[in-house]
Amino acid sequence: MKILNGTTFATTLIKIGCPLILMLTLNSGWASTTQPPEVNVSMDYWAPYYSPALAIVPDGGSIHVVNPTSSPHSLTHDGCRGAGSCAFDTGAIQPGQEFTIPSLPPGRYSYYCVLHPIMKGEIIVISDHAVINQGTTHDHRTTTHAEEAQ
Repeated sequence: MKILNGTTFATTLIKIGCPLILMLTLNSGWASTTQPPEVNVSMDYWAPYYSPALAIVPDGGSIHVVNPTSSPHSLTHDGCRGAGSCAFDTGAIQPGQEFTIPSLPPGRYSYYCVLHPIMKGEIIVISDHAVINQGTTHDHRTTTHAEEAQ
């Protein structure tokens, strides 16, 4: 059966139906569940040392930290270094152990490992309940030309 400029019904259904289903899915987000999703951060032996190095967390979501390495590590907010406000500090998470950081207010949280300061990462808590793809790891050491000029 031909409709819409000679395309078949199946093709039209795919062109209209798939975007409609995707839109309805994205709009429902996690709001229909009782609690926001938990985001996982895992320690690693090599740079960027945390996976993902940039974790995006919905407002109200927690961060589940896992240490599969053979050394203790921490996730310590940069604000804990001195006069700043310390938002979280896991303390030393031993090999094979886990830790959960409860929900944080929306904002950017740079962190490091107290035991290995070369290990750095960032958590961004967003207030918009958008669907987030955590499948990629971002190397936040790259800068834009505007940042280099500062």
